[in-house]
Amino acid sequence: MSKRPVSVEELLRLKNEESISQPRFLSKKERKRLAKEKLAKEEQEKLNKANINPPSNTIKRPIEEIDDFHLNSKRSKHPASFNNTSSQGPKKFNFEWKAEDDTSSDYQPLISYDIGTIDSIEIDDKHWSAKPLEQMTLRDWRIFREDYSITSKGGNIANPLRSWDESKIPSNIIKILTNELKYDEPTPIQRAAIPIALSERDVVGVAETGSGKTIAFLLPLLSYLTKIDSNYIKYEHTQEINRNKTLGLILAPTRELALQISKEAEKFGKQLGFNIVTIIGGHQYEESIHAIQDGVHIVVATPGRLVDSLERGIVNLSKCYYLIMDEADKMIDMGFEKPLQSIMSYLPASEDLINSNDSLIFKVKKRITLMFTATISPTIEKITKNYLIQPGYLFIGTVGEAIDNIDQHFEYLGSNSSESLDELDPIRQNKLITTLKQHSKSFNSEFSIIIFANYKKTCESLSNFLSSQGFSKNSVIHGSKSQEFRERAIKDFRNGTSNVLIATDIAARGIDVPNVSLVVNYQMSKKFDEYIHRIGRTGRAGNYGISYTILDDNDSEVFPDLKRFLSKGGKKCPDWLLRHESTRVQFLKD
Repeated sequence: MSKRPVSVEELLRLKNEESISQPRFLSKKERKRLAKEKLAKEEQEKLNKANINPPSNTIKRPIEEIDDFHLNSKRSKHPASFNNTSSQGPKKFNFEWKAEDDTSSDYQPLISYDIGTIDSIEIDDKHWSAKPLEQMTLRDWRIFREDYSITSKGGNIANPLRSWDESKIPSNIIKILTNELKYDEPTPIQRAAIPIALSERDVVGVAETGSGKTIAFLLPLLSYLTKIDSNYIKYEHTQEINRNKTLGLILAPTRELALQISKEAEKFGKQLGFNIVTIIGGHQYEESIHAIQDGVHIVVATPGRLVDSLERGIVNLSKCYYLIMDEADKMIDMGFEKPLQSIMSYLPASEDLINSNDSLIFKVKKRITLMFTATISPTIEKITKNYLIQPGYLFIGTVGEAIDNIDQHFEYLGSNSSESLDELDPIRQNKLITTLKQHSKSFNSEFSIIIFANYKKTCESLSNFLSSQGFSKNSVIHGSKSQEFRERAIKDFRNGTSNVLIATDIAARGIDVPNVSLVVNYQMSKKFDEYIHRIGRTGRAGNYGISYTILDDNDSEVFPDLKRFLSKGGKKCPDWLLRHESTRVQFLKD
């Protein structure tokens, strides 16, 4: 029968007799002192039981001097942990076994510690930048990724790149990169993407515009080309039947971006002996045919014109085992999903490598695909699932959040705006010209400004208006301009012949001018993602930038996204945005 529990009366009696004490907090020092007292008491009891008196020449230590190490370990219970000598006194019991039967006499611990060296153990607290590559620990790599805002998923992701010298990029490419192009340090997307791509794994890179994606995919592609069998490159690829068979393909959503990528690739191609051909709308087909007469190694193209060129037999993808899609989300937004699917059907499958000598010639086991995007939409996920094989996902910074190095200003006009396609709004005109004059004065006339509008006619009207207000050095680009005119306008803007560029969203991506000091949204974009890409034209390559956006109630559909964008990025939301009905309604829905 189990013991009956103590009754309430008994508990009260015990309490009155102070047999039960109230719990109280013990400091760390007090707990340590009590533990030492307990250990000393246990040792004394053991001596008493063994009828052993301490030697007369032994000085009894006070409790405070008990070794902390012995306190923590409470002595090992293994006989090997003690000195087996007669100083412990005579044994109380005599067991009847032989010495050779003692199984503990030859005990050897798997791990032994030298107590005398415990205090000399040094903790390596050096920063990763002060260590050679082979001494990097998991903790160092975690700190490294945090320092550059790199996150990833997909499993078995290669460690990021610390410097160009530590990469597996061929030395002749590194020489061009550092000595001639002056790329001293990799950007975060380059640090993260290049090692994965060099390991011949598919990559999905999610990063904002202006983050250095072009070099991030060009270097792995160029490294791939240098590893292809030299006899194939020198003899077979130059034969007439193979001259139009490109070895690498880069797709871009706009002509401007394709031209920008080609320009960057040609800096390497000229010295490495690779021919880069651009296939975009606005160029004659004869130009493409002439460009590939001596063989083509890299094709940079927009999807629509590339499909036409494939159907005409101008270019061939049967030997193209390296595909790059830049700004894939923009290609989808522009309606290029079907052309992309068509292009994929022309590319060789990974099985073609196994069933032919291509795996020996091109030294890869599967087709390599790199895709870069600013957002992960359902359509992008579908393309990733259908055409990429176990890709590594990379996320750089806080994609979709406010950009730290861009000072964003807003001018809210309420419902007073009277903008139309045929006539500019006087209020917007005054706001615009005041902003431009203040900016030009601050920069001592050494400024570079992009003004975005939603309509072609608005761009033309703004050009005439600015010319009448003293800003005659302006250029205009939009979809109705010829490709030759657009290329000349961007060239003039880059070299400073014109310091104001007026454009529709066609220029939001693909224009890489490093010193744009101001971006003006004369009209707010209809899609919020385009707003991010517009202002991303300034504040590039670590520079500081300014954006100025004019809004009215007709833009209320993007207000909730704008509020979230500013709030997530730690930026101050304007009072009018917090009070606006569209943001309050969205808050209730969320």
